[in-house]
Amino acid sequence: MKKKITLFRIALSLILITILSMSALLVFFRPSNKPIRKVIPYTDTVTETPNPVFRKDGELIFRKDGKADKALKIDIEIADDEPERIQGLMYRDSMPEFAGMLFLFPIEEPLDFWMKNTHISLDIMYVNSDRRIVSIASNTIPYSQEQIPSIKPAQYVVEVNAGFVARHGIKEGDYIQF
Repeated sequence: MKKKITLFRIALSLILITILSMSALLVFFRPSNKPIRKVIPYTDTVTETPNPVFRKDGELIFRKDGKADKALKIDIEIADDEPERIQGLMYRDSMPEFAGMLFLFPIEEPLDFWMKNTHISLDIMYVNSDRRIVSIASNTIPYSQEQIPSIKPAQYVVEVNAGFVARHGIKEGDYIQF
């Protein structure tokens, strides 16, 4: 007994053939030679690096009113790109007395820092484009997520161990050189 070929069966057969053909194309052929990009969502969290070690990138000098005879020198680690600025001194258990981190920003503007994931208390100095210290936040609270504002616009930030500013008589209006 012969089955009748109906329009419905023809349409159904064409749909199935089309689906199978498209599936085979997707499996065996890539539409272009461009590599497939994996989109990684942005997150404000930084992967913890166990006990990061201080890396000397240069030296910084504190000067009183621009006078060379009252200079104090420290070793600095420089944070000059976004990932380094985000990481900052997080996860450090200690830092040498005459060491610090210098953050470089592209323009002078009001800045805010925080102490999230920072194990040690710090003194934070905000410095303007003329390299003059415009505000100081002393003895910051470890792990605090409270914003620490620059008060005045700044282009550079220097972080040192808590109490360093008081021990060495560093004041607003002093200059830095690096």
